[in-house]
Amino acid sequence: MSETFTRVEIAFYPEHLNHWLRFGAPDESQDLDRRRSLAFFTPGQIFGYVRWRANEYGTQDWRFTIVKTAEPSLLLSRIEGVDPGGEVLLLATGNTKVKRALLQIDALETDGFEPADVSPAYYRHVHNRIATRRPIRAYSMAQHEAYLAAQRVQKGALS
Repeated sequence: MSETFTRVEIAFYPEHLNHWLRFGAPDESQDLDRRRSLAFFTPGQIFGYVRWRANEYGTQDWRFTIVKTAEPSLLLSRIEGVDPGGEVLLLATGNTKVKRALLQIDALETDGFEPADVSPAYYRHVHNRIATRRPIRAYSMAQHEAYLAAQRVQKGALS
């Protein structure tokens, strides 16, 4: 694989471990065995990654991270299961916060937005609102259109 890919570990061991992509379309994937696989993303993509772990006493760790991939030469945050890392847009840990974040992703999809195409600024807003237990403002079509317009301008400036 090329070094410009971000590699994400996917795993499923019933009742013990479940790491999966909530959203995002990998450019490539590779099955390691029937319980494990790898997903590969090119720089600039956004994906949601859920990590859940339990033992005989119940859930021990539950995390939901929304990550924007970047070039390995840039400063990246280390994220367990994501190599070499990425820009963390949202991080929710614990049952209540993860459920609230996942409900927000469901709400985006209900409103007709593809979560991988939503503005990174909105995910930062959601992160801050979840961390401070405040109400989350809905993502509007006007925000989305402004984000897409800004991306077109940025691509035009880079050409």
